[in-house]
Amino acid sequence: MTNDTASSLATAEREVSRTVPSLLGLLPWRAVGAGAVKAAAGIALAWLTIWLMAGHSSSHDIVALLRFWVFGITLPGTLLWRLASPFRHNLIEDFAAGSLVGVSLLILVYLGVAPLGGQRWAWLWAAPVIILVTVVPSWRRRCLQRVERPVSPLTAWLVATTLALPLYAIGRYRVLAPAPYTDARSHVPDMAFHQALAASAKYDVPLQAPYVNGERMDYHYFWHQFTAATSWATGVDLTDLIYNIGWIPLLLAGCALIYALTDRIAPGSRWAGPLAIAVAGIAGTVDAYPAVRLPAESLISYYWGSPTQNLGGALITLLALIGVDLLRGRSGPATWVLFVVIAAAASGSKATVLPMIICGLGLVVFIRLLYGRFAKGALLIAIVLGGIFVAAIFVVFGNKSSGLAVRPWVTFAKVGLYPLVAKPVDGGGFDHAAMWIGGITLCLGLLLGSAGLLVLLGTAARWFRDPGMIFLVGIAIAGFGGLVLTDQPGTSQLYFHRTAVPIIAALAAAGAWMLVFWFADRRSGVLVFVSLLGGIGATAAARAIVKAHPGDGKPFRTPDGRLTGLIAPWVWTITFLLAVAILVTVLWKVAKRRGRPTRVATASFVLAGMGAGLFLPLQAMASYHRTDLPPLSDDFKLGPSATQTTAALWLRDHTAPGELIATNAHCTMKNTTGCDSRHFWIAALSERHVLVEGWGYTNTINELVADTGMSPNGLPFWDQQKLEDNDRAFITPTRDNLRLLKVKYGVRWLYADPAQTVVETAKLDTLATLRFKASDALIYELP
Repeated sequence: MTNDTASSLATAEREVSRTVPSLLGLLPWRAVGAGAVKAAAGIALAWLTIWLMAGHSSSHDIVALLRFWVFGITLPGTLLWRLASPFRHNLIEDFAAGSLVGVSLLILVYLGVAPLGGQRWAWLWAAPVIILVTVVPSWRRRCLQRVERPVSPLTAWLVATTLALPLYAIGRYRVLAPAPYTDARSHVPDMAFHQALAASAKYDVPLQAPYVNGERMDYHYFWHQFTAATSWATGVDLTDLIYNIGWIPLLLAGCALIYALTDRIAPGSRWAGPLAIAVAGIAGTVDAYPAVRLPAESLISYYWGSPTQNLGGALITLLALIGVDLLRGRSGPATWVLFVVIAAAASGSKATVLPMIICGLGLVVFIRLLYGRFAKGALLIAIVLGGIFVAAIFVVFGNKSSGLAVRPWVTFAKVGLYPLVAKPVDGGGFDHAAMWIGGITLCLGLLLGSAGLLVLLGTAARWFRDPGMIFLVGIAIAGFGGLVLTDQPGTSQLYFHRTAVPIIAALAAAGAWMLVFWFADRRSGVLVFVSLLGGIGATAAARAIVKAHPGDGKPFRTPDGRLTGLIAPWVWTITFLLAVAILVTVLWKVAKRRGRPTRVATASFVLAGMGAGLFLPLQAMASYHRTDLPPLSDDFKLGPSATQTTAALWLRDHTAPGELIATNAHCTMKNTTGCDSRHFWIAALSERHVLVEGWGYTNTINELVADTGMSPNGLPFWDQQKLEDNDRAFITPTRDNLRLLKVKYGVRWLYADPAQTVVETAKLDTLATLRFKASDALIYELP
């Protein structure tokens, strides 16, 4: 090798040694690492989701449901969301909002094709959306644009962790309980009610109450249409969808959207959105009493037990998100169209959604008028939504109130401490002093748990200039106002406030963020975390002290009629929260961090109050375990045994959808108070109409409750002649009695429950064909 060659090689080697590191530096190693960390957060959440789903469901059903959600709901919905939205904020928002857009479109398509008999094909709406976006170049480019503000790895993990809290709190509890319809001691009549309506939604137009044949159901039933559409598309049984796995994707989408909404009013914060999810999901109420529980208004208290609220709460969050963009002028024409479409789907998903959105818009108009301006956009949206809601009143709700009435303050006589502190009142009225006690304690618990709202009270001059913030505050006020001013059977007026919980949580987190933002320290996240932990610890300490020194009341009223132990628990709780704020402030200033001491202390107290609401849910989750149910008694709301479930499923598999069943089973519970008529599971499991099963939660009963003021679950059936004709076929069967059922009412099958009434099986065996036999269930086919 010549000297020139060696020199050339050495020169080339030096060039390579300089070039390779520079090229390696150009590679997005940091971006790849951040992406991997964020992907790990998503994988961890997905693993938890599938693990909880597998508790009572088969892998086949889980795969079928997830496949449908990804390709039949989330993908087409996200494409439409990206086409309608002029901004690309982050993928969490895109997928959460896109999922709910997909749900809304599926509901509306199902409602459109059901009268034509096309229920089983409603899911095909996704195909043209995907095809059009694929073949239209401009749409394809728009949908494939990169996000503008991707979330940080820390935020991704915080969001995944806070999403896991309500998911685990509900899902793990359900997994540890007996599988649905396998143990008569473990039965939730309300869920069987929803399953019966979903079964009707598979076949009936309009929706019926299938447990009372011929009774139309005027109700916010869009969730039942969605569940029926999902069942048709996936083949998953309604029981699995309603009890085990169907609620999970809706919960995750709705909670993830709370993060997106919070990001609109606390932009750039890494922790405000996750904090809002935690407050709405499991916290939001501080309870100072160890011996009793105040009403908990977090999502875990009702999202599983009220599937319509699961959908309604998610859709109001999406409407609030789009509404903020519209009012701020950050939208395009397609955004307005999408808003109206979502509003149409929300109108029949939960009756509380559109009135509260309209109230929020009304506050925008009012505040703008005070400043000498006219909010034309807000007024236009309110008018459009008002028209949709009026149409829903007649089409969906049948112009019925379902017992809703304006009765201010009555809520405080039905929830909270009232039963424990009230004295008997002559004439059956209310103890107003006890109502005040119940109202104050309830409001104090809610206010401490959402303490960030206090910041908004002191900064009104700032956010009054933002129509988006005014809109959200109006929704929150409407939610609390509906709770306080109205009354409805079963205390359903609570759902006004519950519908506003995601918005209240976002506002509370934004208020806390404002405080922390003011002292502008880049390590402020440490203060947030320590204050939240301090709030949890403060609540634990206060409750321990109160529990160690109980009063002599039972739990509040002494034998001589005095009240005791009402104030001290709150004094201890607030004192410890203040101590946390002082301690955090001292440590913060010792560390020479930025911020005035008063602002640091205020921020720490607010965050500690919000953390205090986390204590009881976290404590409950830490103590989850499988428990043995007590023996059967008259105090149970009895459900079906495993063999009775098998009998009802036999009817589903061996009868046609139009065939009518009669049964002698009407009561989930019989005792000295009468018959609890919430017996729905035969209609729910068989997916067939029953002549008279239970009669609770019907429009007729709701109207009787509004007229009489009686308990909705103890009222007798309104058509006693039909009930007598029905029951005679089981108690005293004759050829004429059975012929009456078949000719007059169209009954084809009899489901006999020997535990409900006497069943003359010897005579029935000679007059009808016994098709199914178990110790506690007999099925006959009428000749």
